[in-house]
Amino acid sequence: MKYFSWLASIKTTVFCLLWLTVLTFWGTMYQAEHGLYRAQEMFFDSFVFLGFEIFPLPGAMLVMTVLFVNLLASFFVHYQAGWKMPGLMLIHIGLIMLLLGGFFTKITGMEANVSLVEGQGRNLAASLTEWEVLVADELQNVREIKAVELDDLKKGTEFAFDESGLRFRVLEVFDNAKGIEGESGEGVESPSGFRELKPLPRRKQPEEDLPGLRVAVEGAANLEEAILWGNDRRPVGLETPEGHVRFLAMRKRRYELPMFIELKDFQRTLYPGSEIPKDYRSLITVHLGDEVERDVVIKMNEPFRLNGWTFYQQSFAIQDNTELSVFAVTRNFGRLIPYWATGITSLGLAMHFLQMQLMQLRRRKRKSA
Repeated sequence: MKYFSWLASIKTTVFCLLWLTVLTFWGTMYQAEHGLYRAQEMFFDSFVFLGFEIFPLPGAMLVMTVLFVNLLASFFVHYQAGWKMPGLMLIHIGLIMLLLGGFFTKITGMEANVSLVEGQGRNLAASLTEWEVLVADELQNVREIKAVELDDLKKGTEFAFDESGLRFRVLEVFDNAKGIEGESGEGVESPSGFRELKPLPRRKQPEEDLPGLRVAVEGAANLEEAILWGNDRRPVGLETPEGHVRFLAMRKRRYELPMFIELKDFQRTLYPGSEIPKDYRSLITVHLGDEVERDVVIKMNEPFRLNGWTFYQQSFAIQDNTELSVFAVTRNFGRLIPYWATGITSLGLAMHFLQMQLMQLRRRKRKSA
C-alpha cells in the first residue's frame, strides 16, 4: 500500500513532468549539433541513456511509463473516493489515453516512401532509416525473398534462412561505413570488390547513413565470408552444394502495403519563366482487391488516407526525360487517439471548472445565510 500511494502521489507526477522538461531542453540543445533523429533516439526513444557519456539517467520512455502508472494509480485512488469529481475522472482518462496512444503509435508506426514512374505500380514501400539483409532466388525475374532486420544483428549473431540451406554469423556490423576498394581475400566476396569496411560517424540525417556488414557463410560452395554495404546495389552470389544459386544483399527494409498502387499520370506546374515547381500532383489507381479499385489524386498538402495509412506527395525527379513521382508513406493506426484523448481531457477540465464554480457559489450562499 505504501508503494501504491507513492505511485499515485502528486509528487511523482510533478517529478516526471519536471524531468520531461529537462529532457526537452537538453534534447533541443543536443539536436543543434547532432540532428533531430539522434536527439530523439538518445533522449526520447530510450529507457536509460548515458548523460555526458558517464551517468545513467532515465530516458523519456521510462519517465512516460512511470507517469502512465502514476496516472492509473491516481485514477483508482480518486475512484475509491467516489464519483464526486467526474471532471477529474475524465481528465485522468484523457491523459491515460494520450500516453497509450503515443506508445501504440511508437510500436506500430512506420515511415517509408514509394517511387513510381507513369504506368508503374507496386505494393511495397521502402523504409527511410531501417535496413534488412535478404537472401533471394532469381527465377525468371521473380524473386522469392527471405529477410532479417539489420537492427536485430549484432557481432556474433547467427541467423539462417531455413529453405536456402545457408547459415550466417555476423563478424562486424557498422551503423555507418565506407567501403575501401581493393582485392578481397580468398574465400571472401564483395560485389564491388571491397576488401574492408571503414566505420564512419553517424550523420545528422539517418537516411544518409550507409550501414555495413561482414558475415561468415556456411553452406556455400564458393565462399566463406561476404561483405555487404548499403551503397552497393549488386548482390553477392552464393552457390549451394546442390548447385542452386542464391543472392545475398542489403537494402532498405520493405513494408508490404495493404493495397497495390499504380501511377497513371504525374503533372507539375512551374512558376512563369522559371524551373521552380508551383504545384505537382499524381493521379494513382488504388487496387484493393481483384475487382475493387479507385482513382485518387494526391497533391501537395492533400494526402490520401486509407485504413491508418497515409500517402503524401513528397517530391519528384526527372531521369532521362522520365518523370518519377515520390510518395511519403506513413502508417499510424492510432492517428485519431490523440484527438479523442484531447477532447475527453478538455471536457473533463470544463466539467471540473464548472463544478468548482458551483461549489464556491454554494459556500458563498451558506456564508450569507
